Amino acid sequence: NVRMAGENKGALINDFTSYFDLYESNEFNLQTKEHNGVDGAWKHFPIPDQSLACPIQKRYEAINPPPEMNLNFRGSYDDSETVIGFKTVRLHDSLVSENDVTQWTHFLIENFPCAKFVVNIRGDVESQKASWLQAFGTELDGESIRKYTRRLTKLAASLGQDRARILDMSDWSKEDGSGLGVLNDLVEWLGFRGCKFSSLIHSNKDGYEQDVETSISLGKDCHLKR
Repeated sequence: NVRMAGENKGALINDFTSYFDLYESNEFNLQTKEHNGVDGAWKHFPIPDQSLACPIQKRYEAINPPPEMNLNFRGSYDDSETVIGFKTVRLHDSLVSENDVTQWTHFLIENFPCAKFVVNIRGDVESQKASWLQAFGTELDGESIRKYTRRLTKLAASLGQDRARILDMSDWSKEDGSGLGVLNDLVEWLGFRGCKFSSLIHSNKDGYEQDVETSISLGKDCHLKR
């Protein structure tokens, strides 16, 4: 069972900021391993590694819940094996320096140790410029797009091939369906077996419209390899 959510107003960036406010603070010293922890106004006992991982993950479970019908049967409804995912945007704004990439890599591995990250870019810069203009009514120069792509590519490389996969929208979004193979390779990399897209839904069609005409299926034998 998989439950994917859309954007969440940069919740991941907020969590990253809060985490490093504690992690890098000389006063709080989240990473202290001294026997007595920290004394004084910031007093606390030593904090084990990954102590914030569960609370951070629980946040995304809370803002991406099952349907209300399932929640009404919480006593018998088991959601423990559901794969949860979400979309985040503007992450490139947080990847200005090499140190930013290092910190984000640490944060993601520390707090989402079992996660896989799909980094979606768009190699066709001119199409990206046109899409931006249509959506927001402003112009974005090509060099800025290339800069953002380089930042995201560096993060994916830092996370490693087992954790991160780069998808180029120019490859998988072709209207003739020839890009389905790219998505099907991704599905297998994510750990699913017997799953293949036979069609492609166009999200944000003509701006922000939803595609209600295309039916989609991954096949009746689709399952997650455990």
